Order: sequence, then C-alpha cells, then structure tokens
Amino acid sequence: MPKYLTVVLIFCLGKWWHRTADAETLRFLLAPTDTAVGFFSGSASVWHPEMGYHHPLLNVAIDASCAGFNFLLITFLLLAYLLLRRFVRWWAIPLALVFAWPVTIVANSSRILTILLTGDAPRGISSGVWHEGQGAFVYLFVLVGTGLLADHLLKKQVAEKGFPFQATQR
Repeated sequence: MPKYLTVVLIFCLGKWWHRTADAETLRFLLAPTDTAVGFFSGSASVWHPEMGYHHPLLNVAIDASCAGFNFLLITFLLLAYLLLRRFVRWWAIPLALVFAWPVTIVANSSRILTILLTGDAPRGISSGVWHEGQGAFVYLFVLVGTGLLADHLLKKQVAEKGFPFQATQR
C-alpha cells in the first residue's frame, strides 16, 4: 500500500509543479516533440523562451500547453499500477516514470501531426472543440494501447521466465 500512496503523491506533486511550469521548464517534453514534428512535417522551428517552438511554415506553436505533461502523469499512473501489480519492489515506480516519458513524446507528436494532417475544423464545429477532440482521441488511443501492450509484455515476461520479485496472486 505505501508504494501506491507514493505513486499518488508523485502524481499530486507533479500536478502542483505543473501549475507554474512555463515552456522553458517543460523543454524536456517540448524539444523531442518538436524534433519529431519537424522531422515528419519537414518544417523547421524557432525557439522562443516565452512561447516555445514556432513553426512559421506551418503557422503552429508548440508551447507549454502542448507539452503533454498531464498525459505524462496519467501514463505514469498507468504504468506504475501495472508494474506494482506484478512486482513488489520500489524500483517499479521510477521505472514507470522513465517509460512514461517516451510514450508521452510519441503521443504528443502524434497528436500534433494528426491536427496538422486533418486541418481546419469541419463546418459547424468550433476550432477549439475540434482541437481538443482530436487530442483526446489520440491520447486515449495511445494510453489504451500502452496499457494493453505493457500488460501483455508483463504477463509474457512472468510466464516465460518467472520473476524473483513477482507479486503474489490475489
């Protein structure tokens, strides 16, 4: 139980820290996301500390609101739960955070590229609703896919090799 409380505490501290985070402090998420978006779109960006990455050719800014920090925290919760359910060691918590970072970069890049590919909102739908809807769809798709894949890999690992730190079955 203390391990789960630790995970919730990390989540809450992350939410508290994120309230005041700007583009510069979220650069650990913004920079790799911008690199992926630039690579797949063929667009170069310019860094503005107060704004984030601006792609003049695409007329898009990848700013603090696009960092995906909330998705990072949710992915961390999911992976921590799956790892702690299978293993009883504390190392599962930092491992969940380490694996949540690349999943967040993939999800964020996919979200931005999807928005670029689909273009403007259809008639009758506001651009804000269109933008949020696309983001929610991509994030949900990646989160569910990550959960299913992680659960499958963990079950396979335990079934094939066993694990000395395996949790007892309930």
